Amino acid sequence: MDDFRSSQTAEPRSKGRLAATIGDPMDSIRHAFATVRHRKWLATGVFAIILALVLAYGFTRTKLYTASAGMVVNSRELNVSEKDKEVLPGLSTAETAVATEVEIMRSSAVALGTVRALNLVANPVFAASISKLPGADREAAATGLVIGGTKILRPGESSVVSIAYTAPDPMLAKAVADQIGHQYLAVKEKSRRAAVEQVGRGLGTELDNLRVQLEAADTEVARYRAQHDLFDSQGATFTQQELSLYKQQQAAAQAALADAQAKLSTARGQTRKGDTGGVGAVLQSPVIQQLRNQRALLATTYADLQGRYQPDHPDLIRTKDQVEALDRAIGAETSRQLANLNANAQIARDQVANAAGIVARTTGTLASDNTASVQLSQLQRKADGLRATYQALLERKNLISSQALVADEDARIFSPAALPQRPTSPNKPLILMIGLVLATIVAGAAVWIAEAFDRKLSSSADIERKLGLPHIANIPEIASIARPGEEGISPIDFPVERPLSLYAEQLRAVRLALVRKGRSGMTSVGITSARPSEGKTTLAISLARTSAMAGSRTLLVDADLRRASVSRVMGLPPHAGMVQVLRRTATLDEALIHDPVSGMYVLPAGDTTENRQDLFAASNIGALLAEAEKRFDLVIFDAAPALAVTDARLLLRQVDEVLMALRWNDTPSQSAAATLKRMRALDIEPLGVIATRVDMRQLAVFGHGDVDRDHADYGAYYA
Repeated sequence: MDDFRSSQTAEPRSKGRLAATIGDPMDSIRHAFATVRHRKWLATGVFAIILALVLAYGFTRTKLYTASAGMVVNSRELNVSEKDKEVLPGLSTAETAVATEVEIMRSSAVALGTVRALNLVANPVFAASISKLPGADREAAATGLVIGGTKILRPGESSVVSIAYTAPDPMLAKAVADQIGHQYLAVKEKSRRAAVEQVGRGLGTELDNLRVQLEAADTEVARYRAQHDLFDSQGATFTQQELSLYKQQQAAAQAALADAQAKLSTARGQTRKGDTGGVGAVLQSPVIQQLRNQRALLATTYADLQGRYQPDHPDLIRTKDQVEALDRAIGAETSRQLANLNANAQIARDQVANAAGIVARTTGTLASDNTASVQLSQLQRKADGLRATYQALLERKNLISSQALVADEDARIFSPAALPQRPTSPNKPLILMIGLVLATIVAGAAVWIAEAFDRKLSSSADIERKLGLPHIANIPEIASIARPGEEGISPIDFPVERPLSLYAEQLRAVRLALVRKGRSGMTSVGITSARPSEGKTTLAISLARTSAMAGSRTLLVDADLRRASVSRVMGLPPHAGMVQVLRRTATLDEALIHDPVSGMYVLPAGDTTENRQDLFAASNIGALLAEAEKRFDLVIFDAAPALAVTDARLLLRQVDEVLMALRWNDTPSQSAAATLKRMRALDIEPLGVIATRVDMRQLAVFGHGDVDRDHADYGAYYA
């Protein structure tokens, strides 16, 4: 019989565990909503409390006003190191440029300037917070309050920032927002002035040093020039100018000598040929020209006389003598002119020689001056370099002192703060939203905590997942399914009086689970629970009656000897029962009680005061089952709770099937698991679990994962 029982229970157990591992992907979401519905009063209460607290805190806060001023900022700095660039360079393109300016606006220096400019220490809004502090600390505390109430916002990557200040007084908010912008500009200007002063001091010291070095260099140049007579005029030294002049004179003398020598050479050549009259220098003489004119006239007269007279004519002779006298005079004058040409040529030679000597002496002097000029050039270059450096630094100092102190036009307040007309805090829509979100979160957390600590089994999915057993049926609480006029019917009578009800249908489902194998012969079933008052006795009576009304010969045995409940629930009189049958002091027929309502038979517990030691021994139970098999198809044992009573586990080892009754939404999963652990230690594997006293209305609301959650849709099938 044990082998048969093991084969019958192995398959249901495996199927139960398989069902626990397979689920819809949306199962967790549906389960969450079902859990909230289950604990709707907890969720609603916590939600309402949290929302009320948030709204009470938020709506009663002091009204705050926010004023915003707009600024364009940049991070240009004084360029005091690169001499070839502007003092004020272009706008910086670095990503951190505007971020740097924003941090300056948030600085304590700007906040402190705002406190002092507006005398915020004496302002009533600030005085309320800092009045208890020592006088020396109030200004610092007010500075901290300004920093805490200020927000510097930068939209995107632009160079525009918004200075927002929040205060209970709208006028104060506007004044502080504007003043922060002005103090930022003041801090920037002060920083630049300090930089200018520092650079000015450094450049002034450097200029003084350069001035001393330049004066010394100029003095050394002048001394060296005077020592070596290297004075100049119009870019050249006096020696160079003299040499140029002397070379010009030498060239002129050489040209005059060449001319004189040419004339003299020509005149001598003509003279050697006997042509004195054709000498060019002679022809240029006025005396020669006069004499030649006179000779020409006499030659004409002589020619005329020669044609008229004989050679010895006196007039002819006299005229001839006159002509010869003029020729002699012309010759003498020609000789004198040749002598003059020779003298002029000699003079020209002397002049050339004198000029050459002067040029040679001057050239020697110039060579000596050139050697000294090299050293003079070095001294001059040194002095010029110092002068250029001095001039550049002087110009830069002037630029820094003037251009750097010009107003910073690219950092400016382009939009002064407007007087806020409406408070920005408390932001009631935002507070309401926060309250709703926070209340939802806390309510969800409360439900989650309650669910996490709640070990009750409230659905078929819970039972199969946590216990690894199939869930066979939900036995309803009568009040949850009773129609008008049915409230007074007891649970054990309900399947008799309402055989088509959901209650009776669930009992038939249990019976079907017991006989589904189509096994021939009698089936013995033990019904147990984890704790007392789980509804197992009511289940056993109702199941026995349902089976009997279905035509099965059914025997109900009250096997809970310590708390015999069948007789009490059914109102049976004292009678010999199971104890007496097992002790063989009474026969089974003598102990059986017939139930005229359903046709089943009941074997009550009997006199439980007798010694119950080893009453459930295998031989005793085996004999009882053997005798019952002759008369019954189904034997139901109402056993004691298996967790606490050893007799119950001993009995359950000897029956064909075991059913475990759990009170819906009441039995802790730990107790049920402990009961299973003890039964499985004895190789007792229940056929499945039956949930008792199930509130079907609540199951329909939050029974996610339960097979009967939609039972109301089949109301037409239940009468």
